[in-house]
Amino acid sequence: MSYELEVPPEFKTKLRTGLKWLLFFLFLVLVTVLGHFVTPMNADGRPILLTPRLMQIAAYRREVHAWTSTLKEMDAGLSDLLANRSTDLFAQDSRISQLRGQLLSLRAEVDGTDVPPTLENLHTLIGETVDAYFASTLNAAAWIGEPTDANHARALDALKLAGDSLGRIYQNPWVLP
Repeated sequence: MSYELEVPPEFKTKLRTGLKWLLFFLFLVLVTVLGHFVTPMNADGRPILLTPRLMQIAAYRREVHAWTSTLKEMDAGLSDLLANRSTDLFAQDSRISQLRGQLLSLRAEVDGTDVPPTLENLHTLIGETVDAYFASTLNAAAWIGEPTDANHARALDALKLAGDSLGRIYQNPWVLP
């Protein structure tokens, strides 16, 4: 014995309409919650309206943060290399070649970046800092090839100049810590 339940067409129409409104409401809630978590905030915790120009500046600041982190790592690598007067020429050569390759890659990345006009001076300083670290790797390579005290002192001086240049980048208030 089977029973068939007949649902009136008006009920089906009201049910469909109600489901559509429920889905629309759930969609609005989802978009609102998603927007709350994705929207950038200023220092006061208020949302920032990201225009294409502001989005470019925010993206550039993130790139600067990544570049300065890479430069910090290179500074530590060069400091370690210059602090250890190893007699293993091949290990030192491998390390200095690796650092030089990273700097060349970083230089190409910095040069290929679209720079917001308001941060052009910062970009120039970053380029100068990358060049200073490159000069430091060249001086370190000269010390590795000819391990004299004079070459070591030149390499340390070049590394100090590069570190000072990196410090000037961090003095800029727009650079993320």
